[in-house]
Amino acid sequence: MIANLTAGLVALAALILATLPSKAVELSLRWEPGKRYIFDNSADSSMKMPLPGQGLIETTANMTMRIHNDVSPHKEGVKVGHAFASVRMKQQMQGLEMEYDSSDPATMGGLLGTVLKPLTETKFAAVYGKDGSLVGTEGLDDLQGAGQMGMGKEELEAMARQSVDLLPGKNVEVGETWNTDVDLPMGELGGKVTILYVLKLEEILEEKGRKIARVSMIGTAKEGKADNKEEILRTEVKEATGTMLFDIELGQPLEIASTVVLETGLPAGIPQAPGAPGKMPLKTVSVQKLVGVEDFKEAPSAGKTESKGKPDEAASAESKAEKRARRKAQKEKRRKEKGVAE
Repeated sequence: MIANLTAGLVALAALILATLPSKAVELSLRWEPGKRYIFDNSADSSMKMPLPGQGLIETTANMTMRIHNDVSPHKEGVKVGHAFASVRMKQQMQGLEMEYDSSDPATMGGLLGTVLKPLTETKFAAVYGKDGSLVGTEGLDDLQGAGQMGMGKEELEAMARQSVDLLPGKNVEVGETWNTDVDLPMGELGGKVTILYVLKLEEILEEKGRKIARVSMIGTAKEGKADNKEEILRTEVKEATGTMLFDIELGQPLEIASTVVLETGLPAGIPQAPGAPGKMPLKTVSVQKLVGVEDFKEAPSAGKTESKGKPDEAASAESKAEKRARRKAQKEKRRKEKGVAE
């Protein structure tokens, strides 16, 4: 009798578990036509470059970009237009500092202005299929200059693919993992580095009534062809980690943060001059944040539009304050110059 009761309870428990709702959540990229998605991308990088007779010289750079993504219907699914509302960069090397700010005419000259101004004028589009996959890009063939700073056609295509590449495009449960390849174009010298990421849905958070998926990322180098005769430098992946916060209802990553540490040098077997640096370390910490979603048809032109969300309001107020301070400084400078002339 007891044995039969125990067996019955086990069967009942199995039946209850089988009929419970699944804890799986959909991690698929979604774009809504008629909306503008506003992202802030920032990257802090440090690189130790070999200079003849000086060894490794460290160069640091900080680059921030505000990108408007305007979504419209397309026969394949949706078309997402990318426009750079603002681009800022600071670079330091051996006490020399260069700065570029697309909103400040005083910083638009020099080397950074030459290579980054074409980026601010670039508008391209990414076409996504109905399943969320990237079908292709439009408008990147004429991009000039910015490729020297690692923001050329290949890099922008990789940017458009990033969210799609990192998402499984299906329902997953907490604790489940999936793999993906992410390409890092390294220019003419470094070729292309492919990182194999293992992503894991760590937990489902609830913030202000919205379900947010927290995903961890751990990457390793994906082995390429060993007989690449065109390779000038060999790049190794020393570290690749990151996290992603994904808004399940919105179908968009709220934040993607990653740290990548690379080491570049001559491939094995190639002789080096005596005293020449063997390796060139490169570290990049990058963060992409969604700062606002709005109706783009009613928005002002790119470069002046700010999000209606709180994060964007703060950014807008700061930008206006900077502009007022800059105008005041310029007026003061003209006043002093006028006084000297008289």
